[in-house]
Amino acid sequence: MTAPDLATAAQAALAGRLRAVTPILAGTSGPDTAADPAVDAAILFEIVVSAVEDDLTDERVWLLMAALSAILPTRAEVDATRRRFQLDSAIDLRMHLLDTALARVQAAGTATTGIEVVVGEVLVDVDHSAKHDLHTGIQRVTRNLLPRWDTERSIVPVVWSLDNTALRRLSPAETSRVIRWGTVTPTTAATIDVAEPVTAEPPAVVVPWRSVVVLVEVPPGPANDRLAAIGSKSTNALVGIAYDVIPIVSADAVPPVESMKFARYLTAVKFASRMAGISAAATAEMRGFARMLPTQGLTGPVVSEVSLPAAGRQDPSARDSSRRDARVPMVLSVGSHEPRKNHLAILFAAERLWREGLAFSLQFIGGSGWGDEFPRVAADLKAAGRPLEVRKGVSDRDLNRALTDALFTVFPSLHEGYGLPVAESMAHGTPVITSDFGSMAEIAADGGAVTIDPRDDEQLVAAMRSLLTDPDRINRLRQEIADRPERGWAEYADELWAALVEPELARCTVAAADSRRMEGTR
Repeated sequence: MTAPDLATAAQAALAGRLRAVTPILAGTSGPDTAADPAVDAAILFEIVVSAVEDDLTDERVWLLMAALSAILPTRAEVDATRRRFQLDSAIDLRMHLLDTALARVQAAGTATTGIEVVVGEVLVDVDHSAKHDLHTGIQRVTRNLLPRWDTERSIVPVVWSLDNTALRRLSPAETSRVIRWGTVTPTTAATIDVAEPVTAEPPAVVVPWRSVVVLVEVPPGPANDRLAAIGSKSTNALVGIAYDVIPIVSADAVPPVESMKFARYLTAVKFASRMAGISAAATAEMRGFARMLPTQGLTGPVVSEVSLPAAGRQDPSARDSSRRDARVPMVLSVGSHEPRKNHLAILFAAERLWREGLAFSLQFIGGSGWGDEFPRVAADLKAAGRPLEVRKGVSDRDLNRALTDALFTVFPSLHEGYGLPVAESMAHGTPVITSDFGSMAEIAADGGAVTIDPRDDEQLVAAMRSLLTDPDRINRLRQEIADRPERGWAEYADELWAALVEPELARCTVAAADSRRMEGTR
């Protein structure tokens, strides 16, 4: 595209963005489109800026800024621009708005990008699951939740632009990765494609207005400043799932960079309207954070508990137990390889039991992780001939087979927001050894698990020895699993919608109707 053509395209894009917000800001659809896009943009620019001058609020400044640059502004940017409205002369203000917008679109490459203003909708941020193949705790929640909401509710799944300054709709490949995960063949890498979709035109930026923005994942770090503005400087409601506060509460158990990222996430959460904890433990952690916010003059989010599903009812007689009751039983541990998962304790307990002469194999299935001690100790045990296997990048099918084949699973984590491997083990009718506190104890309370103090190696050794040598106890635990109350992903999806979305969507819908009535009187 030549320079003149690019300039014309940029002028037309600016005119299109301004026309998209004119009905909201000025209460009119605006004049007919001028033949010259520069003239069209100039006319619309004056209409919307004058309208904001006449009714100056943070929300209207936020929307104007999004239209001028196709970038969602931060709280600081909204404050700075509102002050220019209050202090600058009419000419200086307009020059500042144009100069600032030009600098931003040049830096972000959004000069020819359009916007799509969505009113009264539910936007669901699925950035990580849409762009990556990683399929552990949070991603498993997203990929179980979104297909149900997509079928039964009206939602707009969104991801962040490459520079994390704006939201856009998902590409077909990203949609498949979130909505139809079972049809996607994961690549060997953790990431398939984090670049923008290749299209003839840049994807439109989605600008919410009187809508609900739902965080079902922890968003990318740089996006949090813009999410904070969505929650506090726009007409939208920001809500989300509270998984845990592990990077802060157990900062010693995660890499320092993860604690820094999570702290940025909390800067957005403190402007959320509602958060739903995935367990009583996660809810308590998030409520603790919310209780600190009045010291900043903030009310913080309303925090409720909507626990993840534990396990459906199982019929032990209907299951093929020939593989897991084989002569050499298999013990399984599922989870990322990081110190707080306590995998070194499992290796220690297994070696103790192997030295006692007990025959069993041990499998670890997990995704990402950090630290080098677990891989080193595991490699040493394998080199010594121990029946140990560490598997990564396992498909859902193979994971389900392993959970079915295992005599029992072991999950003695030191800190969890929920402990999905415990619930998934029970969903396959397989007993679990897990920790006797927090969310893991919550799941275990309905039966099917042996709880231990994960910091006491002797308790772990004794529990594993008991399940390896006492088939009657295994059978009792399997029956306890079969007798557990049934609550699945469908129930969770409905309960989460009722707790997070419905109250805020109702408020936004009423506000949108009031706004339309006011616009009609202008």
